Amino acid sequence: MSASNLVESPTSQSEERESSLFEVPPVSFSPRDELQLQQLLQARFWETKNGRSGSHASSVASSKIQREVGLPDQWKLLEGLDLHEWQERCVDAWFNNGKRGVIKVVTGAGKTILALAIAQRLQQKENQLRVVVVVPTTVLLEQWREEFASRSNLPLDAIGLMGGGHNDSFDERVRVLICVLNSASKKLPDIVDKSGVADSLLLIVDECHRAGAAQMRQVFKTHRKYNLGLSATPERDEQSEPEDMDDSKTDRDEGPIPFEESTLGRELGDVIFEMNYAEAIRLGVLPPFMIVHYGLSLLPTERTKYERVSREIKDLRSELETGKRRGLALIRWCRSKAAAGNPKAARLISLTSERKRLVYRMKERSAAVLRILERAFEQNPGTKAILFHESIEEVMSLFMMLRKKGFPVVAEHSKFPDEMRAESLRLFRRGTAQVIVSAKSLIEGFNIPSADLGIIVAASSSVRQRVQTLGRLLRRVRHEDGSEKEASLYVLYANQTVDELIYEKADWREFVGADRNDYFLWPEVDTSEPVAKQDPPRTPTPNESTIDVGLLTAGEPYPGNLDEGKGYSLDTQGNISDENGTFVKPRPELRAILKNSRKKGGRFRVTPSNRFVIELNKAKEGWQGIYLGQLTQPLELASSDSVEGEASAHYSPGDLYPLNRVEGKSFSVLQRDKRLIALKSRDGVRFVTDVKSLSDPTKQVALQQIQTYLARAYASGHRISKITVTSEGNVVYVYNNEAYFVGHAPEGSDGFEFEDTPNNA
Repeated sequence: MSASNLVESPTSQSEERESSLFEVPPVSFSPRDELQLQQLLQARFWETKNGRSGSHASSVASSKIQREVGLPDQWKLLEGLDLHEWQERCVDAWFNNGKRGVIKVVTGAGKTILALAIAQRLQQKENQLRVVVVVPTTVLLEQWREEFASRSNLPLDAIGLMGGGHNDSFDERVRVLICVLNSASKKLPDIVDKSGVADSLLLIVDECHRAGAAQMRQVFKTHRKYNLGLSATPERDEQSEPEDMDDSKTDRDEGPIPFEESTLGRELGDVIFEMNYAEAIRLGVLPPFMIVHYGLSLLPTERTKYERVSREIKDLRSELETGKRRGLALIRWCRSKAAAGNPKAARLISLTSERKRLVYRMKERSAAVLRILERAFEQNPGTKAILFHESIEEVMSLFMMLRKKGFPVVAEHSKFPDEMRAESLRLFRRGTAQVIVSAKSLIEGFNIPSADLGIIVAASSSVRQRVQTLGRLLRRVRHEDGSEKEASLYVLYANQTVDELIYEKADWREFVGADRNDYFLWPEVDTSEPVAKQDPPRTPTPNESTIDVGLLTAGEPYPGNLDEGKGYSLDTQGNISDENGTFVKPRPELRAILKNSRKKGGRFRVTPSNRFVIELNKAKEGWQGIYLGQLTQPLELASSDSVEGEASAHYSPGDLYPLNRVEGKSFSVLQRDKRLIALKSRDGVRFVTDVKSLSDPTKQVALQQIQTYLARAYASGHRISKITVTSEGNVVYVYNNEAYFVGHAPEGSDGFEFEDTPNNA
């Protein structure tokens, strides 16, 4: 695509002003001219902020390959390619897993080829096969179409597109439908149902970790027969990406749920094949590379402001967090409707954003970028480099700086029109531009095969983001002399700040190799050289699989990750429930373990594999874990879909009641008043009306019997503080995870009548 094709001709004065940013005289340009033009267009676009996206032109449409009109009986999707042994094993694993599952292979190893191989073999057995490929971006939409168009024997009109300006569907010609995720979530289920192809449909979800968000789950309502997920990191780690609440190691987020329990695991299937970086390098799938980590220092004025903001964040967090509401869960609560009227919650969100901007914009980042690039170009004038930043504003700041310094640089981010973004990528691929500065949009899905240097200038604490970044660089490329390139990735982080949290998320030595990481502190970029360090600034907390149970002692601190597994709580009535308030079925073994606690109640976690029971305690330095014991079997919930008895059956006071039927309105039981039953609110406490005040004798008897039984149960040792009135009007309480019937509420499912005036005594 040439710069002269950036937009269509204007049709109005308003469009003339907008398109004037892109209009180019009909003359020939040299590569240098094209680069300068793109730089000027991008600089002017950003300054005026008046650009428009324009129509999305298909790169394939402009270079269509003429094919036979008829549809082939058998698809050939890998023309000119032979699968490697590991790829054959991967394809076999999918078929042996019931033709469903997720392939977890590092970016750059060829996940697209694996998907094409699976579809090709499947079509030979399923003649009426239809394929849907769901991708997160329009760029990936075009790349997938290019793969099908260039490698297969399918005619172009058999490959439909949905999203990015396209709205194709299945018909008598379309056999493959490539969809952008947003469009697929809205339209795909209906399209498949109306076309009647569900019984022969293969759903391929590329970068499938992007499909797990709540709104994107709509795509999984599509009826289909076969499932395939592709991702370097299918386990979603959004839960591991708070706005960096604190510097301490104890400030972690709620851990990710096991993959098999996630939306992706349930809808697409288990991970059936996995290849990490170490294995990919060993097999020669990816070339060798080095990762250089530079810890940069805040300037004195930046440090002063950072520490002031951090102190206030810490104080607010300490006030607002609870055992269940901490880390990312606290941030989510602060942004929820539940916290809408809380000024401290709003202040916390504001401060975390302010601190994030401060760290992102620290001056030493741009200084380090300049030094790294200057040295790289001195050593190799043909260097091609990709720079990543989370902030679009900072991307443009870097672009402007490097352009002024004379670097052959272009910018790429989501606020540019699609044509301008495509032109930056074209110039970079061709080598006219040797540096591309991108926001995180470039991290996933772009096919950039020839970069040999990358700089993560700033990014969130997502480990996946780093993994995907590596994949953008790691392509097997040889220099003109035949030698293989060695890609280098520089990671810049703010030393002694929340920026270091990435090193707690994963052990880089494990997933890329200890000998491929070099760590440095760079005190002052302009006046000093980096100082080598032996270890990363932080290390991940051990997970349960690496902990020797023989070294654990009940009542002593637990050395592992406090966010593994599921959370539970023990209340003052001895009841154990999960974080959703669902009761756990009685388990004597767990009660014996909980006796090792020094507290009468509180929150604890049970790890997923070893079933370690870990108590959570809040201390001045943060949350601490206390090991209490190990369960021999998983806990079971008294869920409503289990059958434990009929709520409508006849019960007498004191009879055991089905635990899974204890749902309804809750009321307090307060011993300070003989009436016992109370309703708490912000205005105070209102007790039930006196028995003598009830005009209905039947209601008098019912209330009297309930109060008498509650007093007797309390005296016998059941320290009841809450009762529940079910939809059938049954009054029950739960003690030590066993439910007891009390009586029938005088007002049915509404429970009781209460006094009009709150009692605050």
